[in-house]
Amino acid sequence: MPELPEVEYTARQVRAVLVGASIAEAQVFWGRSIARPDPDTFCQEVAGRRIEGVRRRGKLLLLDLSGDYLLTIHRRMTGNLLVLSPGWRLDCQLLQQDRASWDRLGPAFVNESYQCRCLEKQRGEREETLCLLHDQPFYCRLCFTLADGRLLLYNDLRKFGKLALWPRTQEAEALAGLGLEPLDPDFTSERLAVLLQGKKRPIKQVLLEQTLIAGLGNIYADEALFAAAIHPLRRADTLSFEEVVALRQAIVAVLRLGIEHGGTSFNDYRGLWGEAGNNYAHMQVYQRTGQPCRRCGTAIQRISIAQRSTHFCPRCQPADRPTSQPVLSPVTGVLGRHITEV
Repeated sequence: MPELPEVEYTARQVRAVLVGASIAEAQVFWGRSIARPDPDTFCQEVAGRRIEGVRRRGKLLLLDLSGDYLLTIHRRMTGNLLVLSPGWRLDCQLLQQDRASWDRLGPAFVNESYQCRCLEKQRGEREETLCLLHDQPFYCRLCFTLADGRLLLYNDLRKFGKLALWPRTQEAEALAGLGLEPLDPDFTSERLAVLLQGKKRPIKQVLLEQTLIAGLGNIYADEALFAAAIHPLRRADTLSFEEVVALRQAIVAVLRLGIEHGGTSFNDYRGLWGEAGNNYAHMQVYQRTGQPCRRCGTAIQRISIAQRSTHFCPRCQPADRPTSQPVLSPVTGVLGRHITEV
């Protein structure tokens, strides 16, 4: 699932090239990709609206549309946005030929000026071109045709992602239940310490709760715990304040690193131009089971926590690490106990 770095990277791409563009029409090819309103109303409401801004909240991509509307995009496991330059057209023949295949693949896209499907960088940003084979499906579930002739596709192999259109007055409802933004100034060690109070579950499990910290997922939780030298099975309420400080710094660092390298691509995540992120080369523990730790050489181990694969170094993140000495809590001001209950 795209996590905060992948969504933020895409948001920056969309902001750079689509702010100011107008949506001429929308076509929905898989109705269940639209969470609200119904697909027909969705298409009617977005037509003619201008993209005025692009934001991110947790793992949600947010497009501010003219007329005080907000479009939320939750990509879930395999959702991606893709821009096609003017000259591309929809090929919907499959709908008539094989409905089952249509439901699985969606429409094809054709550009007669290319021998193969080439997705070129817009406006001379970079000289990269990604060539796609003729028979490679996009799994397109929705297509926005822009007034300038470009196509903005929402592609989703497994069809778990959701788009929703909201009046701006309902933004609080659209974003309800999301916790602190880990890249915001409000995400301080003190606030993180308060979040961990009374949490008797493993710290890895707590970090994945979107109601506490928005946008942090399996990949970057593993990486942050390694960087902070905290075992993923440690009870969250046993961390000392020094460890909380280290964990906050690690969370911010691994998220910024992920954004810098375009996100982490394993199978399905792609950027706006169809390019894979290259942050996988910078992984310290995630999906490196059995490989030597880059810090100490010990074999990376994998366990399951709350049904999620969890990777760690047993030497750098010892399970039996003694609790740190009590500190003066900047949250409670009480000497002689940790910030959190032990």
